[in-house]
Amino acid sequence: MPQLREKIRFASWGTVVLVLIYLGALYTLSPYAGPLLMGAVLATVGWPWQLRAERSFHLPRWLASFLHALAWMAIIIIPAVLVVESILPQLLQVVARWQSGAPLLGVPRELQQVPYFGKWLAAHLRVLNGAHLSRFFSEHAAVITSSLGQLWFFVLHTFFVALTVFAISLHGRRLSEVLHLTAAQLWGAERGDRFLWAAREATRSVLIGLIGVGVIEGLLIGVAYGVAGLNTWPLWMVVTALLSPIPFGATVVVAAATLWLIFGGHWLAGFVVLGWGFFVITLADLLIRPLLTGSQSQAPFFLVFFSILGGAAAFGLIGLIIGPILILLARGVWLAWERRVLLERGTGAGAAQSKF
Repeated sequence: MPQLREKIRFASWGTVVLVLIYLGALYTLSPYAGPLLMGAVLATVGWPWQLRAERSFHLPRWLASFLHALAWMAIIIIPAVLVVESILPQLLQVVARWQSGAPLLGVPRELQQVPYFGKWLAAHLRVLNGAHLSRFFSEHAAVITSSLGQLWFFVLHTFFVALTVFAISLHGRRLSEVLHLTAAQLWGAERGDRFLWAAREATRSVLIGLIGVGVIEGLLIGVAYGVAGLNTWPLWMVVTALLSPIPFGATVVVAAATLWLIFGGHWLAGFVVLGWGFFVITLADLLIRPLLTGSQSQAPFFLVFFSILGGAAAFGLIGLIIGPILILLARGVWLAWERRVLLERGTGAGAAQSKF
């Protein structure tokens, strides 16, 4: 009896120590939770394509994983580079006006004739020259430095995302075995499989929502690019679609297109792109994303809607992905448990097809 108590005491202390170790490990990785999660999601999406490439071209696993990570990195980085290259000529013209001391922005005559607003805008923009901007930059140096730092973090996190994709793809089968073993040890083989199935379905639903929103935003905002006469507007449309799954990705592209048009003297076209772009982005994030995400899991609209908002409030921008995954995972586990209970009672699985 004393030996049994001693074993129980050692087991309890051992559990406490293990919990503290894992909590410390999670806290250590928490600053990079965003790129780690995004890398895991992208690796899951591209995993079937990687297996096809390995079989078709007889690639070793390390090379296929490297190409997989490189492809995702190119999808994130190349569009941004192409946008910068497309606006570079207009930027050089702005720099030339800066050096000459001429006003950087000219107000069209039609806009100047708008009562009250036209004269006020022309008076304020007439003083917007190189010296004025230099003084503005010096007064707001801290904000500008912080913004450039955020750009650096974006590049760094993109590299971490690609590194995560490579690591997960390289050890994909091993990670799958570990997940099944862990789930079986925690809940038993049958319940563990149900939990992993619910996790896979929740992730799949969120991914379909992200991809669907990207396609819809790219097409709808791309129409505005074409109507506004934006040069290489198909490129801008593709970039908008590719960056839409990234929080504020489409917003940055729309803002860049608006500035490009305004600095080119196309004020009305710029305002049209800005207004239509923000309308589409708001509609897509608040309506289309919950509809697409919930359509795959048959989850109620408002459950997905509040999971997106709550995730953003709790975890920041990455919560737009984490929130729906956690809520849909909890719902999937609940429905699996409900089906099992009803089957054991002989009620039948049909009654478990709840819309909740």
